[in-house]
Amino acid sequence: MENTFIKKYENKIFGMNSSFDREIISGNFIPISYVEGLQKYLSVNGILLKNFTCYAEGLARKLKDNAISIAKREDVKYQYLNNSNTKKEEFVKAIIKERGKQPGLVAILSALEIENSFDIYRNKMKEKLEIIPRQRKCLHIYYYFIDEQLGLCHFRIQTFFPFKVQFYFNGKEKLANDFNKAGIEYQKDDNCFTWLSDYEKAQQIADNLDVAKLHSTLDYYVKKYVNIIEELSRVWHLLYHWSVKQIEYATDIMFKSEEGLNRYYNELLKQITLSTSPENVMTFLGKKLKGDQAGKIQTSYKQTYFGIRVKHQNRNIIIKIYNKAGSVLRVEVTFNKASELRVIQEVHQKDGQTVKKLSPLKKSIYSLEHFIRFAKDSTRRYLDFLSQLDDNSKGLSEINQFTERKTENNKNYKGFNPFNREDNAVFQELLNGLFISNGFRNKDLKLALLRKLPAGRASAWTTSKICRLLKRLRVFGLLKRLTKSYKYFLTVKGRIILSLCVKLREMTFIPACDALLRSLLYS
Repeated sequence: MENTFIKKYENKIFGMNSSFDREIISGNFIPISYVEGLQKYLSVNGILLKNFTCYAEGLARKLKDNAISIAKREDVKYQYLNNSNTKKEEFVKAIIKERGKQPGLVAILSALEIENSFDIYRNKMKEKLEIIPRQRKCLHIYYYFIDEQLGLCHFRIQTFFPFKVQFYFNGKEKLANDFNKAGIEYQKDDNCFTWLSDYEKAQQIADNLDVAKLHSTLDYYVKKYVNIIEELSRVWHLLYHWSVKQIEYATDIMFKSEEGLNRYYNELLKQITLSTSPENVMTFLGKKLKGDQAGKIQTSYKQTYFGIRVKHQNRNIIIKIYNKAGSVLRVEVTFNKASELRVIQEVHQKDGQTVKKLSPLKKSIYSLEHFIRFAKDSTRRYLDFLSQLDDNSKGLSEINQFTERKTENNKNYKGFNPFNREDNAVFQELLNGLFISNGFRNKDLKLALLRKLPAGRASAWTTSKICRLLKRLRVFGLLKRLTKSYKYFLTVKGRIILSLCVKLREMTFIPACDALLRSLLYS
């Protein structure tokens, strides 16, 4: 389907590319992730509830000792962060700046963090110990490394039951490696491509999703860093189930110049914030507006260090637009909860039958293709909406040039003021039908202005002042002079701008101001 936004601004852009950006995948041992399952696990392994904490702490020590051992073997830093305000990413970037970007382990960090876990509770009423779910602080170990294919990643391990893991990588880093292999040249700023040599081929590569390969990569790092699986699997064979925790899918529209994007984007922001309704937001996301959505649909505007962004949100699905790397307009769709999406898929019913029907999307990494389809559809609908908004950036630029000081040949020429009586009188005379059709000379304009202005001010219009005025009008592109002649004509641009200025003052501003003042006097 043709992208109407790209079609509308094709002369201003190089092209666009859509791909995953930030990806966070979580791994869980499903059988021991809930109370009943953990009770069965402890029972079949002969572990009494009174010994549960001691058993769990023993496993935690093995995970920590393994991390310290790997750090020594790989000659990297193992650092415990006792300050929650320490930004791990900045810490790791400083190390990479020293070591370089070659593949391998970068650092191992650990910190106490709150996570969903379990604890032993003494039930006085029943006079027995029970397992209860609760949030608790426990040590988390972060392995930061540069993968040959995925770029900078981190692998986080919770060192207490149920031993959740989390894997993070940036899809743009993976895509850059894919482009290198395919021979596609590119220019890149941080995690953003600003130019590509082949946009069609680049998009084909971005769409080539191999979930099975990703799955094997995740299992590889589990085997490498989670050294307690063998002990956990003495009776039950435990494997991590991989699910999507957070996914960002970004569409980057690469403008030919930073100035071209800024002029368009600054005007677009005003229209987005004023024109976007809850119905529009739900349409972007392919949903219908219902009564129970009240208060759950938001549009916000924020100035950040990198630029300005507008965010539309419905519960855990977000669509954002912002300028990035100077010349890139990014539309980003973020998913924080897979079940809020509904797709036609196989569903196992209670009677044992398997049928295909519309149902909430599963969190499994094998649902990534559905995320891509949904994100692309949402982005297309959003860009279609943006393409229907008026682009007033050209008009805004012309008005700014018309009213602001301009320099030519080291001489300054002041801008025009549409509300100034003298300037407005000049505009009205220049729009005289006779002047437009036959042109005019210096003396013609002087006589017209002498008749127009009050007697006390008429003497101010000298021949030299008219000469300076004509020069000023020519510098601003409002007048042109015939070759080998002293006759002047208004340019097309001059006719448009001057007529709008006269109408604004005489037919809009003055009547509205008069009506407002009258209402205040008689109220």
